[in-house]
Amino acid sequence: MLPCIAAAGLVAIVGSGGGFPEFVCCDPPSPWVNVTPPRATVQVGTSVEFTAVAFAAHAPVSYQWRRNGVAIARATAATYTLPGANLSDDGAEFSVAMTAANGADTASALLRVSSAAPVRFEDAEFDVADWALTAVVDPPTGGPTHLETRAPSGGNPGSMRIIDYQVPVGRSSSRVFHTALSATYDPAVRGAPYVIDVALDCNRLNTSTSGETLAIPAFEQAGRWYGASLADLCAPTWFTIAATSLLAADFRLIAGPACAAGQSCPDFSASAAPMRLGFVSGLNLSSDSAAGAVSQGIDNWKMTVWRR
Repeated sequence: MLPCIAAAGLVAIVGSGGGFPEFVCCDPPSPWVNVTPPRATVQVGTSVEFTAVAFAAHAPVSYQWRRNGVAIARATAATYTLPGANLSDDGAEFSVAMTAANGADTASALLRVSSAAPVRFEDAEFDVADWALTAVVDPPTGGPTHLETRAPSGGNPGSMRIIDYQVPVGRSSSRVFHTALSATYDPAVRGAPYVIDVALDCNRLNTSTSGETLAIPAFEQAGRWYGASLADLCAPTWFTIAATSLLAADFRLIAGPACAAGQSCPDFSASAAPMRLGFVSGLNLSSDSAAGAVSQGIDNWKMTVWRR
């Protein structure tokens, strides 16, 4: 049999040297499955639902849910609901085995359970007086300048925070650290953090030069800034940068002194320094960049602290 050649989703017709060409059928693509949400945190007593989303799966399609690798009786639908989670469910892995006519796949999700209600901080209005900021610019002299304002419309939806950069010729960068003045989490008062959910919407609004804009949910603690370990580039449309159930190890040091050996960075203990929540916006320009202006928008900032 002649080989199957596929390009851009089309099956090619391969000639045999004479007469009519032979139509060659490709093998069907292998199916795969995802579980949403891939990580979830709930308070004790709250139900949580996981959903299997199958792709390229040919009927008939069947499912089997497992908890920590053990099949759950009668859990054979595309969704699985755990009613009334308790502390014994904390850290449990819920996986699904999907079987289709053209193959099989598995995917999993991780559950965290908190004994206390979450502490939520959010802002979708972005009054300028509600935020403090500092910046790190390279080069320090003659580098990009920035101006933060509030636009009453054009957000996702409604109002938004705008960062306008004026940039010089050539390679340069800017990091602006935004702190929400009313969003401080003090472990000594509220208890040790367990995991944190983060989210914000970002949009590269316009540009008259090349370069990339970025934004990442972050917090400052004891003179150091930590950002969530996520993809942080802003697209020229509204895009949500978000993750749930982030442990201390899921945050990276992005500014401040290096951590000493044996030091917890960040510190999620009950005796830790207060955490001042916010986000970091930024701009990177290459050596061939022309002078010009770049603007980015931020909306729907949220950070949720869960306790054990």
